[in-house]
Amino acid sequence: MSQPPQPVAGGPTPFAPQWPQQGAQPPAPAPSATEPDWNAMADRHASESRRRKRRWIGAVVAAAVLVGGVVGAAVWINGRDKGVDPKPIVSASTTAGSPSATATPTEQALAVISDAATDRLPVDAATLFPDQTRTVDGKVWTRQVTGATAPCSKATTGGLGLALGDDTCRSLVRATYVNGESAVTVGVAVFDNKAGADRALGRHAGLIQGLSGTGVAMFCVTDKSGCAETHAAIGRFGYFTVAGSLKQGEDQSDQLAAAAAVSLAGRTKDVLLARGSRAG
Repeated sequence: MSQPPQPVAGGPTPFAPQWPQQGAQPPAPAPSATEPDWNAMADRHASESRRRKRRWIGAVVAAAVLVGGVVGAAVWINGRDKGVDPKPIVSASTTAGSPSATATPTEQALAVISDAATDRLPVDAATLFPDQTRTVDGKVWTRQVTGATAPCSKATTGGLGLALGDDTCRSLVRATYVNGESAVTVGVAVFDNKAGADRALGRHAGLIQGLSGTGVAMFCVTDKSGCAETHAAIGRFGYFTVAGSLKQGEDQSDQLAAAAAVSLAGRTKDVLLARGSRAG
């Protein structure tokens, strides 16, 4: 029997099939040479977007410089980014010496009545005490007597005249309101400016005298009469009240009059402040 042929040394090794091991994964296919590089394309797109955004912002800033400055551009861009509808910021400017346009109506009125140069309305009894009657706590007080006195010290007592100063207080205008046998005199001391009024009230002493006349007996003419008083200042004015009884006697104190005086003083303050919106 003949023998099967033997492999020749150095010759080719006969083919032997190779089986994959259990659980091994086949190798991933190599990328096709024609498939696009998606990562590179994304990088190029992001870079181009950044360049376009920088060019857009630069154009906006340049335009804003032409119409109002770099600050305005920054505000506009910031508002756009946040979905805000930006509004122009307007700052108020005023002429020197005039009330600020940003001040409240009360502040503007105070500025007007703080100097005679801007407060040109009359300073007589009809203007300062426009009410013929005033109702306080259900009781009607009727204006009975009015008058103006200069120098101011002649209508004061207890050192108030010295505090007002006849060289700075131009006049003391008074009105007396009466309810039965109770009376209140309201007085307004007129100065050229706020500094004069503040200085006088800062050294206040004594009180104004009650103003008497037809149908009104003398009352509260000394600081020993027991009469109640109030005093305050607003703008270039000092305003005062003295309240007491029309009954003659050493003690002329009157609680009803004292309570009404507070309301009448408040009304006087309102009248003085209202001058600021009407002066011209």
